[in-house]
Amino acid sequence: MNALLLVTLVLPAQNDKKVNFQDHVLPVLQAKCANCHSPDKKRGGLVVTNFTKLMEGGSSGAVVKPGDPEKSSLFTTVAHKAEPFMPPNSPKIPDPDIALIETWISAGAPENSGSKTMVAAPKKEIGLKSVLRGRPSGPAPMPSKPLAQEPVLKSRRANQVTAIASNPWSPLVAVGAYRQILLYNGDTQELLGVVPFPEGLPTVIKFSRNGGLLMVAGGRGSATGKVTLFNVTTGERVTTVGEETDTVLAADISPDQSLIALGGPSKMIRVYNTADGKLAYEVKKHTDWITSLEFSPDGVLLATGDRSSGLFVWEAHNGREYFTLRGHTASVTEVSWRQD
Repeated sequence: MNALLLVTLVLPAQNDKKVNFQDHVLPVLQAKCANCHSPDKKRGGLVVTNFTKLMEGGSSGAVVKPGDPEKSSLFTTVAHKAEPFMPPNSPKIPDPDIALIETWISAGAPENSGSKTMVAAPKKEIGLKSVLRGRPSGPAPMPSKPLAQEPVLKSRRANQVTAIASNPWSPLVAVGAYRQILLYNGDTQELLGVVPFPEGLPTVIKFSRNGGLLMVAGGRGSATGKVTLFNVTTGERVTTVGEETDTVLAADISPDQSLIALGGPSKMIRVYNTADGKLAYEVKKHTDWITSLEFSPDGVLLATGDRSSGLFVWEAHNGREYFTLRGHTASVTEVSWRQD
């Protein structure tokens, strides 16, 4: 009777303690994984005995996705749900240890009992599949449901067109005006609808390579600048990136739709991931306002130009300088790649 009473008193105290890296997961990793993934060996570039290093991942990328054990290779490999099975050439680690790792990741992968969880925000669906070359499969992208027909803002006299773009696979034409984008059927000249752009004045409008996304960049001078993606078929806003303190003057979306690049008076190139809206990298090289930029057709390179003749080419996915183009002596107002 006394033994049973002791169990009921002790177990709740253990269960009430939040599963965390320092107290629970680290002892398992030290016992089962440290032979290959310690600071001294770092097989695959991965260290599992240090929280910060573990969260950085290895040479193949992150191994822990807080909140989602099924997308965390630390869990799926030790549970033998995905190869390479870990530990290599050995039986699975005990099921209770696997369950502990799963519980820890599901809880947001806290470092210690006082840590806040790190559950990742869900990735945003960016619509149609990308295409690098050739016509995409399926019908040509056009609005599939009625869009707003009334302009967001009316004026007593005609105003300037600040940006314009045509869809590469359909007769859809997008025309920029203050706080709005007007969508027309280029064949019939019919107004199909109005897409609001409350961020301010659109300075850049482009369609994605597959025509499924409409990119609008701009803002308000000396105030704010952003880039927004819209789904062409629904008119819905997909994502918005950028925290510029001045309007965006140049922007583009990569052919695979994974990156958005922008530039402007800050002289900084900033590249964002479309999936989560987070900054992938930034480059400080230009000495004047960035006035033009474009990804290469294969998405490997990114060209950028400024108003003082600066013209550079970068590796698109990491921002490393590829080469500098010299000889241009005036402002670079536009850059464009040949398809080959």
